[in-house]
Amino acid sequence: MTRTMTDPVWDGSEQASHNGELVHAVEAGALRREQVTELGAVLAGEAEGRRSDDEITTFDSTGLAIQDLAIALAALERVDELDLPMIEL
Repeated sequence: MTRTMTDPVWDGSEQASHNGELVHAVEAGALRREQVTELGAVLAGEAEGRRSDDEITTFDSTGLAIQDLAIALAALERVDELDLPMIEL
């Protein structure tokens, strides 16, 4: 199976452009800021995320708490269909 990478996603361009891993790719000229989609835009339906199961999303999370909570809630709402690993606490 061949997988393709979608444009990278980060959780906030202002914060990620100073602290995230993708900033190094931007500084090296391997990636343009315009190629990176903000997670909030994908969650709000304003930007396209993955279009198929064959696509891989690269996500640079720099720790915006509200978006971390949104990701956790989305995963919990779909736990039965995502087949996520469970950790006993």
